[in-house]
Amino acid sequence: MLKTMISLSVAAASIGLATAQPLPAPPTVKYTPQAETACDPQTFHVYFAKGDSAMNAASLKLLQAAEAKLDGCILGPVSIHAATVDPSATEQVSNLASARIDAVASALESYDLIGTRLNAEIKAQQTPNSLPHPMQRRIEVRLSAWPAQTS
Repeated sequence: MLKTMISLSVAAASIGLATAQPLPAPPTVKYTPQAETACDPQTFHVYFAKGDSAMNAASLKLLQAAEAKLDGCILGPVSIHAATVDPSATEQVSNLASARIDAVASALESYDLIGTRLNAEIKAQQTPNSLPHPMQRRIEVRLSAWPAQTS
């Protein structure tokens, strides 16, 4: 009985192979996927001189690069986080951080990088004069982006 079933299975398979269509010819042109823009979220830092809220040339180049990379993308919420450490009074440090946020926000707007919403957060601290904190004079910018064609 088992031999009969195996024989019938082999016969059915060979009949199916005999009536099968031939495989299509291989493609003649190499497949190249459509180029898509990388609409990944961008995070970068903008650094400032001590006691200054003006953006320098290197910071503007960062914004130009982000604009070029996100061209054709849908921009979402933008987060700006200010970290400022200065020997001045706490109120002056907060004012400086606010001025830096305003400078970055206006630069983002001029490069069309303002998305649906702008969130700003300030972390300002007063420190003694003897402690330098160059890395704490920065603004962190996070740009959310998605591809324009979502399916």
